[in-house]
Amino acid sequence: MKTRLLDHLVCPIDGTPLELVAWESVSNKLSDAEIQFARKLNLDPLLFSNEVITGTLINRSRKIFFPIDRGVPRLLVFATHVTREFARKHAERLSRELPGFALPSASAMPGEETVLRTFSNEWVNYGWNEEAYWSSKAEVVFRSMDFLLGLPRKSIKDKLVLEIGIGIGGIADHVVRQHGCELVGMDLGYAVDAAYQNFGRNAFLHIVQASAFRPPFREATFDFVYSQGVIHHTFSTETAFRRICQLPKIGGRLYIWVYDPKVEHRTIVRRSIMLMETVIRPVCWRLPGYMQTTLLLPIVPLYLLQQSSRVKHSESSYIKYRWREAIHAARDRFTPRYAHRHTEEEVRRWFSEAGYADVESVSQAERPESVPVEFVLATAVDGIRR
Repeated sequence: MKTRLLDHLVCPIDGTPLELVAWESVSNKLSDAEIQFARKLNLDPLLFSNEVITGTLINRSRKIFFPIDRGVPRLLVFATHVTREFARKHAERLSRELPGFALPSASAMPGEETVLRTFSNEWVNYGWNEEAYWSSKAEVVFRSMDFLLGLPRKSIKDKLVLEIGIGIGGIADHVVRQHGCELVGMDLGYAVDAAYQNFGRNAFLHIVQASAFRPPFREATFDFVYSQGVIHHTFSTETAFRRICQLPKIGGRLYIWVYDPKVEHRTIVRRSIMLMETVIRPVCWRLPGYMQTTLLLPIVPLYLLQQSSRVKHSESSYIKYRWREAIHAARDRFTPRYAHRHTEEEVRRWFSEAGYADVESVSQAERPESVPVEFVLATAVDGIRR
């Protein structure tokens, strides 16, 4: 955790400022360009070079602490395996330095503990590989995300950005480096550990483990907030939207990408896959990770065949699946507890009811040939907060 991040954080329970207690820190050497960018933001470069590896963030009035473990602040309001292990490992020091303090013990939102388990299994075991990101090469994903986020037309240079659902961090790292912004990447699951390992050296990328329902930020903090394929996996997409739509500044922008129900009915293959999902997913999400993998093994060859056909009969933007990519794709479809689908009209209404103006849909924009059609076969909407 870079010490700069403390400027953006508040307690996710009551919104009060948090106090940093650093136990183990390192100093990362910044490049000349990074030092210049920090100064351009009117900030001390030391805020970006000082990295807290182990420590706590405390709410003194409530006498609760949130661990900073392996460089990542853990700001979930309920205890997890990682935070309980942290408390056990550092029990003596916590007792000595923070007597009477305890982990937060609020309730998780419905399904969060399940989502934490299934998506952690999916992403922690999916290491970064720029030659194979989802079904495409990383360069294709980055180019497509720039289009979806409208970045060629709506500059985020020198802005403060939030990604909700950072996954393993590839897109967030690209956005920071390509578009010259400071970005906070938040995720419910332990993919934050993979993101930190892969991209924690990026001086202007911050990584936080937290919930979209209890985000550890003040309202009206960010210039741009985006979430790609995430909140439809919560118990209520609309409830998650109602919470995160408060995070952009007045005049700031919000972008949401969620599943569209019409997509699953456009071909026989898609209808068949959707039928399989309705049968398998309600069973699969309940199983422990190793049993999920066992259940999905017979399906993986179908993904290998489908992707091989796609590569053979289409442009070179697609990559040929190996076992790693195929099992990841199967897990993504069949292991989530929730996978809601929403029409463009429905999501646009959410934006309007939340006071957003200039609401636009990606479907209204002309898709470049370099962007695979799969990226736009969804409900993708953005707007300006008024």
